[in-house]
Amino acid sequence: MTIRKRLTLRFTGLVSSILLLAFVCIYAFCWYFISSDFYRRLDRKASTTGDMLIRHRLDAQLIRQLSRIRKDQLPNQNIIVFDNRDSIILCTNESLMLTIPESVLASIRQNKRKDFQQKGYYLSGIRFMTASGQFVVVASAENTYGDEFLRRLLWALTGLFCLIAGITAFSGWFFAGDALRPMQQIDQTVGEIFPRNRDERLVVSREDDEISRLSITINRLLDRVTESFQLQRMFVANVSHELKNPLTQISSQLEVSLLNQREPEAYQQTIRSVLDDVEELTTLTHELLQLSRVNQDDAIGLMTDAVRMDEIVWDIREQVTNSNPRYVVNVELGALPEDPDQLTVQGNKTLLETALKNLTENACKFSDNGQARIQVDFGQDVVHIQIQNTGQPIPTADLPYIFEPFYRSRQTADVRGYGVGLSLVERIIRLHGGQVGVTSLAGQPTVFHVELPR
Repeated sequence: MTIRKRLTLRFTGLVSSILLLAFVCIYAFCWYFISSDFYRRLDRKASTTGDMLIRHRLDAQLIRQLSRIRKDQLPNQNIIVFDNRDSIILCTNESLMLTIPESVLASIRQNKRKDFQQKGYYLSGIRFMTASGQFVVVASAENTYGDEFLRRLLWALTGLFCLIAGITAFSGWFFAGDALRPMQQIDQTVGEIFPRNRDERLVVSREDDEISRLSITINRLLDRVTESFQLQRMFVANVSHELKNPLTQISSQLEVSLLNQREPEAYQQTIRSVLDDVEELTTLTHELLQLSRVNQDDAIGLMTDAVRMDEIVWDIREQVTNSNPRYVVNVELGALPEDPDQLTVQGNKTLLETALKNLTENACKFSDNGQARIQVDFGQDVVHIQIQNTGQPIPTADLPYIFEPFYRSRQTADVRGYGVGLSLVERIIRLHGGQVGVTSLAGQPTVFHVELPR
C-alpha cells in the first residue's frame, strides 16, 4: 500500500471516528430527551387517573368517558389500574390491552415507579399506597412523533456521515498527493541520476522543512557515492597498473630469452630478474591481504592487548633504522605520567606497530634528508602521536585521497610502493577507536597526527 493511500485511510478514519462519536452523542441526547419527556407525560396521566380513581373514588365509567373526550390524548393511549391482587379494576382502552407481567408489577410496587417499553409501546407505572392496599397504575402509549423524529434523525445523520466521510476521503487523497508531490519529484530525479547523470542533484527549496532537509541529505549521499565511484575507478586503475608492470616485465624477459640460444649465465640472470618481479607481486598480494583482513568485524577479537606506546615507538625506531642505514628516526616522549597504566592503550600490538611503522617509513622515505621525528604525548584519556618530516608538502588536491587504497600522487610516482600503506594505517587506527589526519603546508613539516583513546 502506498503512503498516499495509508495517509488517506488514516485521515479518513480519524475524522470519521470523531464524527461518528459526535453523531452518536447527538442521537443519544435526542433519544434521551424525547423518551424522558414522553415518560414524564405518561407519568402525569397515570398520576391523574390514579388520583381520580383511588384517592377521589370517581366512577370508573366516568373516568373512561373523560379519557375519551380529552384533547391531549396520546397516540393509542391506555391506562390500566391494578389492585393489590394484580387484578385490573380500570382499563381506559380495552382494545389496546397489554399484558403486564407480575414481575413488572412487583418491581413497580418495590421501586414506587418504573418506566419501560413493551411491544413498541412506552409504559410508565406508579404505585399508590392506601389503607386498603397497594394499587398500581400503568399508562401506555405509542410515541409516534418522537419515534418518527428519531428515525428521520438517524437517516439524516447516517447520510451526513457518509457525505462528510466521502468529502474527507477525497480531501485526504488530494492533500496527501499534494504533500507527497515533492517526494515523487525526488524519486523521479534520483531515478534519472543513475546511470545517466551522476552530477545532477536535487533542487533544495528555501523552506526549512522536512523535504528540504531530506533533499540536502540525499545530495550529500550522492556526493559521497560519486566520490566512491571515482575512488573505485582510481583503485582499479592503480591496481591494474601495479599488476601490469611486473607481469609485463616477466613476459618480456621470458620472450627475449626464448628468441635465441643463450649461455646458462644469461638464463640465470633472467630467472633472477623474474624472481624479483614475482617477489614484487608477492609483496603486493601480501599487502592486499593485510588490507582485506583489517576490518570492523575482527575488532572484538583483536583488541585484547595492553600496549605500551613508549615501547612501541622505540621498537619502530630500531626496525626502521635497521632496514635502511640512511634513515634516521628521532623519538621525543612528552612528560611521562606517574601511573604506568597511562602509558598503555587497549588494542592489538602487532597492528599498532604496523600502522606506526608504515607512517615512520613513509616519513623517512619522503624526507629530504631521510630523517623523521616521532613525538608522543600521554594525556589523561588520549595518547597523541605526531610523525613528521621535512620533505616536499603533499599537494592540497591529494590530501582527501591519500588514505584510499592504491592512491598515489604524481610526486610519489617515481618512489617504489603500492599506495596501500596509508589505507592500512587508517583502518588500523579506526579499529582502535582513534583518528588519523595530516597537515602539509609549503615551508612547514608534513605532520601525521594519530589519536588513540586509552
